[in-house]
Amino acid sequence: MSTLVTAELFARPGRGDDVAKLLLDILGESLKHEGCEEIRILRDQNDADHVAGLTQWTEAHNYTDYLAWRTAHGFTATFEAMLTRPLVIHYYDEIYQGQGIAAR
Repeated sequence: MSTLVTAELFARPGRGDDVAKLLLDILGESLKHEGCEEIRILRDQNDADHVAGLTQWTEAHNYTDYLAWRTAHGFTATFEAMLTRPLVIHYYDEIYQGQGIAAR
């Protein structure tokens, strides 16, 4: 069963675009990381400085390995300099997925 991971980034005021751009810039490498199945980059409709990643990994350790790799290459520090607080990360097991009428 895949692991879904949310990573919330709370940017300093006015830095939401910078955080989103950096996430998009590193997306190609991220998608090639072992165990990565899917990545979505999201932005809060009510707060442009609140950006999130919704990712899917083969196993939870694939994301922790990925995060350790990003940290070792300095990207975590780059992000943290733009944030008001540390990343908020949650790991989820999917219980159900279905499409509503509007998606059909």
